[in-house]
Amino acid sequence: MNVLLVTVDSLRADRVNPEVMPATRAFADDALEFTECVANGPSTPASFPAIHASRYFASIEGLGLPEPGRDDAIRTLAETLREEGYATAGYTDNHFASGSYRYDRGFGEMYDASGAAEAGRLKQFVQSNLDKDGPLFKTIEAVYNRADAVFASATGNDSEYERAESLNDRALGWVDDRENEWFAWLHYMDAHHPYEAPDEYQREFLDEPLPLARCRGLSRKGTHHPEEVTDREWELIRGLYDAECAYVDDQFAALLDALDDRGELDDTLVVFTADHGELVGEHGHAGHPPEFWEGVLRVPFVVAHPDRGAATVDGQVRLIDAAPTITDALGLDAFDGWEGASALDLADGEVEGREYAFADVGRQIEYARCCARRADGWKLLRHADDGEFCFDVRETPDERPEDDRTGESPPEYAELSRALDDHRERMRRMREGGSRGIDEDDEMVEDHLKDLGYME
Repeated sequence: MNVLLVTVDSLRADRVNPEVMPATRAFADDALEFTECVANGPSTPASFPAIHASRYFASIEGLGLPEPGRDDAIRTLAETLREEGYATAGYTDNHFASGSYRYDRGFGEMYDASGAAEAGRLKQFVQSNLDKDGPLFKTIEAVYNRADAVFASATGNDSEYERAESLNDRALGWVDDRENEWFAWLHYMDAHHPYEAPDEYQREFLDEPLPLARCRGLSRKGTHHPEEVTDREWELIRGLYDAECAYVDDQFAALLDALDDRGELDDTLVVFTADHGELVGEHGHAGHPPEFWEGVLRVPFVVAHPDRGAATVDGQVRLIDAAPTITDALGLDAFDGWEGASALDLADGEVEGREYAFADVGRQIEYARCCARRADGWKLLRHADDGEFCFDVRETPDERPEDDRTGESPPEYAELSRALDDHRERMRRMREGGSRGIDEDDEMVEDHLKDLGYME
């Protein structure tokens, strides 16, 4: 059986609905849909160790994965499937999910568009070769949005990232050349800010399409200066985000249709998920800040197995369960060092849900930003200097300040605190055990953060 893993950057679970993503909604209705999947971090660097290696971000010193052969406690899904004879290929346009951070481990072919796109190379040249204190760099920075639009026009790219349609074409070309079982991973970047969907998708959610520079300007304002965003601008940001989600919907459907036309789909396990969600005005933010609100942590998780019927599974699962779920679906043993467990246990009624889901971010602040979410919906958020928050998100899903229960000191708060303290201590021991990725102080990391819009 083949394996197709599609991850969508920044896709909230609630956007998989008939109005925004009807094709994906129909796909989920015909598959195993896990309605309470929790991302193990609010960003790509925090989530992809969970997806590819079933490891918490906080268990590895630095970003990404260790070098192959340097840490026997870490093995990726791709390495596991390649050992079983699968041809393996990955397609991504996110630096933090690329070979730069060793996510090419186990992939016979890795297409990392972020290192190949002309626009990416041009921006990288500016970042690397101009004096950041000099007048030319400061001028470019001051007109960043307009310069981006000029770069896009000059290089023929109408998007900050390579479009899902292009990644589909590359992956399908690779599939056409396969004679044995294959594992393909595609990571769509379209729903990641800046939201700049093609005009026909913008027309579905806005009165009229916005120019590229306006799209990017709104994104930067919402991400870096949300206190300045007007109500009308929040409406535009939400419409642009939904337009990108609608574009992703069409491209995911096109990929499945193309595999069906090739006679591949009936023998392919398809897993659809996201690395994290997105805020579009909630809590005064856009994008995915290092915080743990439901809009950031709740992601879709859908498994379509050729030999399994459709079902909706409400128990809590986590992204660290992705790799064990895939190997279980294939009848393979999970790697002993994986932190997660197969979500198929929930679908089969063997367990009711994972008792705790943990999320972490940030070595440089000693993981003081972290979260524990219990299967019954109780949740503790630690936002470092911003304080702690405790919610029953099933009762108060909006997580408003008045819903915070920390002042009441309910027993659930004490239980979540103990669980989160234990998790942080275990992560510390694992880091000290020698699992090392890319140092967060590496200059490359800062460049990639700027490329992806996390830093101005």
